[in-house]
Amino acid sequence: MSMEQQQQQLISIITLLVVLLLLISSTVTTANEEEYVRPPPRKTLHFPWNPKPSSNPNQVHVSLAGERHMRVSWVIDDNSSPSIVEYGTSPGTYEATAVGDSTSYSFLFYKSGKIHHAVIGPLEHDTVYYYRCGGQDPEFQFKTPPSQFPVSFAVAGDLGQSGWTKTTLDHIDKCNYDMLLLPGDLAYADFIQRRWDTFGELVQPLASARPWMVTQGNHEKEHIPMLTDEFVSYNSRWKMPYEESGSGSNLYYSFDVAGAHIIMLGSYTDYDEYSDQYSWLKADLSKVNRTKTPWLLVLFHVPWYNSNEAHQCEGDGMMEVMEPLFHTARVDMVLSGHVHAYERSMRVNNGRPDPCGAPAWSVFREASFGHGELKIVNESHAYWSWHRNDDDEPVKSDHVWINSLKSEGCLVQDKGPELRKIL
Repeated sequence: MSMEQQQQQLISIITLLVVLLLLISSTVTTANEEEYVRPPPRKTLHFPWNPKPSSNPNQVHVSLAGERHMRVSWVIDDNSSPSIVEYGTSPGTYEATAVGDSTSYSFLFYKSGKIHHAVIGPLEHDTVYYYRCGGQDPEFQFKTPPSQFPVSFAVAGDLGQSGWTKTTLDHIDKCNYDMLLLPGDLAYADFIQRRWDTFGELVQPLASARPWMVTQGNHEKEHIPMLTDEFVSYNSRWKMPYEESGSGSNLYYSFDVAGAHIIMLGSYTDYDEYSDQYSWLKADLSKVNRTKTPWLLVLFHVPWYNSNEAHQCEGDGMMEVMEPLFHTARVDMVLSGHVHAYERSMRVNNGRPDPCGAPAWSVFREASFGHGELKIVNESHAYWSWHRNDDDEPVKSDHVWINSLKSEGCLVQDKGPELRKIL
């Protein structure tokens, strides 16, 4: 068996899923009336083992970087290429230039290309911008999110690089969305660093056109004791707005979009009550203005509520510490990955029905590959749908209208001593 074959055995079967938890709904419009049979896994995509060095920007992706700003990230093998982004609202006409910075990293015998990050803005909302990286073609374009409702999200976790990955990306490309949310497990590189490069190339058509907001999963850790630090590849390539949100780590951060405040947490960094992540989360939740952002969403990799046999109890420690904060702050929705099956729940707290929720928490489950779509229509209503990949067609197998906690009268209006003690 070759070294490549041995390395590729480390790569898990790639599936595409989202576990959706803590939902509040007015009506459930579908049910899994008959048993669902999942199609077999598809093969891992293969790319040239020794691709030719590229003198052009590649692996281009964009993400939010604070109020009315976007971060453009790309990789290039030319060390003399400048960290600049030229951009404007007309093709081929660049009205502004932003200067960024660059980094690179080594991982055992692998040496990355030059990784650039440049923040551009201020930008207009709901506007198409044309841009190029490093002062050279090709030209890319992205659309900024709207400033107010409605706002739409595509949601996919545990992406990897399989045949199902390509199917899901094709389906997402056909849907009308403003931003992609990814709760961990991006490339499934699993120590094979060139697979970070091939993943960046695979997602570039979508990730260069809409902001991708991601958090880490177990496959991003890539820690070899005494040889490599944790999350080196992930942190170097996928820089998120952690500094802009007052966080000290790229593994957890928050941002506002339209009327939603979205928090991305780290399942694989310290989260106990003495940790930096816990302290940051308390501070972030205490500053949320539900008049400005009536919707409050949280994403992380390992689900807290999971009725599947796989990955049971893995999120219990994080849930024990952080769920009281979620409940007190009245988090509307939680999106997770990790378990390679789809499940949607009603709202639940501490394993019991919440006073403002429903009596049973697991509402819909099936072991399908696919992606989710979330459209927040206004401050009181959102529409969620799950789209299977079956037969290469995006089959909608589950959908539900969701009421915000604010509209249900469940917010704690008076931040009295008890609330201040918790937050």
